[in-house]
Amino acid sequence: MQQFRQHKLASKRMTLRAKINWLVFLNIVLVLTLVISVICYMFINNEFEDIGQRAVALAKTVADMRQIKRGLEQSNPAAAIQPITENIKLVTGAQFIVVADMNLIRYSHPNPLLIGKNMGTDPGDDQKVLKGETSISRATGSLGLSVRGKAPVFNSQHHQIGLVSVGFLVSDIWNKISLFLLRTIGSGIVALALGLWGAYLLSGHIKKQTFNMEPFEIAFLSQEQASILESIREGIIAVDREGMITTCNQEAKRLLGVESSDIIGQFIETIIPNSRLPEVLEEGISHNDQPMIISNTLVIVNRVPVTLKGHVIGAVASFRDKIQLEQIDQRLADVGKYADALRSQRHEFMNKLHTISGLIQLEEYELVRELIHKVNEEQQQVLTFFMSRIRDPAIVGTLIGKVHRAKEQGITLSIDPKSHLADPCKHREIVITILGNAIENAIESITGSQNPLCRPEINVFINDETEHLIVNVEDKGPGIDPSLKERIFEDGMTTKGPGRGFGLALLSKLVADAGGNLSILSSYEGAILEAKLPN
Repeated sequence: MQQFRQHKLASKRMTLRAKINWLVFLNIVLVLTLVISVICYMFINNEFEDIGQRAVALAKTVADMRQIKRGLEQSNPAAAIQPITENIKLVTGAQFIVVADMNLIRYSHPNPLLIGKNMGTDPGDDQKVLKGETSISRATGSLGLSVRGKAPVFNSQHHQIGLVSVGFLVSDIWNKISLFLLRTIGSGIVALALGLWGAYLLSGHIKKQTFNMEPFEIAFLSQEQASILESIREGIIAVDREGMITTCNQEAKRLLGVESSDIIGQFIETIIPNSRLPEVLEEGISHNDQPMIISNTLVIVNRVPVTLKGHVIGAVASFRDKIQLEQIDQRLADVGKYADALRSQRHEFMNKLHTISGLIQLEEYELVRELIHKVNEEQQQVLTFFMSRIRDPAIVGTLIGKVHRAKEQGITLSIDPKSHLADPCKHREIVITILGNAIENAIESITGSQNPLCRPEINVFINDETEHLIVNVEDKGPGIDPSLKERIFEDGMTTKGPGRGFGLALLSKLVADAGGNLSILSSYEGAILEAKLPN
């Protein structure tokens, strides 16, 4: 139902493609309207000016003709002038050519009936020409509205003897202008069609780049992504193709120690010099579960390239504090250890029960009694020791599990009888981590040794009765490789292969953060790991 409502709401909104198409359409229409209007205005003005100049030039030409000057001085001017002007009119395309004397009496006109009559159409303009000046005007005469060019006629003594008026009908001019307007508007329609086609292609390209999502969907996705980034417990940093930071959540800022500053837009090398994200951008290869130190914090990093159509356009790094992961792993490992301990105890007691069953069948009741007494005495001694000396149940469970784990490997794990630990232990998590890591390392060292002098023994000592809580794990194995001795607490230092060598580095950081000290003594007779924590 909710999806139907969202779809119905989305269908009521104008799509991004429609918005782009309408915006481009309106812009093109507005621009074309303004451009065509300006072009037409300029063309019409130029056309009327050109026609006026053409009419004046033709009027001057006619006024300078000797035949016209002589005709005006004859007794019957019209007989000489009318044929000449009609021929010129036909050749030039003028609507009329009128020649008049100083009294404005016509001696030529397209309509012969008006010859010999007064012009009388534009007295003010005619008076200007009668003073020897040229003029351009628009007036309505016997033939209609026309653009007129007028010029004076002078005789050989340079006395004005008349005037010439040449006219072009405005209707003919508009016919020519209309043709131009139709062509211009047609070109505008073609431009509009091309613009709409371009808008259609552009909107389609934009929709393709946004994965066919609408702006409100992108906004929702962006807000959702931001909420997800801030809700997860891992630090997230994303960079673009140039290595510039584009995304960084609060957990990443916390691990980087830049919670109060904005690092968006800065280059990753300035924030995390050893991020290795430039390598991911260059090679396009993911880095999975890689250890790394950020601001004195050991983290596990995953680096993944961001690709689009087969091209790397960015990279994302996610990282989490390794201590937190180790604590989670340790808790899970402890559960496994308890299960292993129970399974080991079950096997051991099953073996003893089988032994007792066999002795009963052989009627060796005295041996049965001795065996039961021995088992009971061993369990009582263990319980009595832990109840009196080491009272923290979590640490007791860890030790018991490790005792059975070592026993399965043929190794004797003993707890120093002078050990003491109160309940609850002040540094319980650190102590459990130290015991689990150190004892496991000792078991691996002994079982993997080829040295015949190596003894399968591990001794644990814990004491919180002084100003320091001391945890001491000693084994009789081959000791630490001399080549690693000086760098044993460095991240990744190991001879066990890739993905190992972080346990002691983690222990060192845990102990140092608690204000304590971690040290290792090693020789060919074995190794001793000792941790001192403030009590």
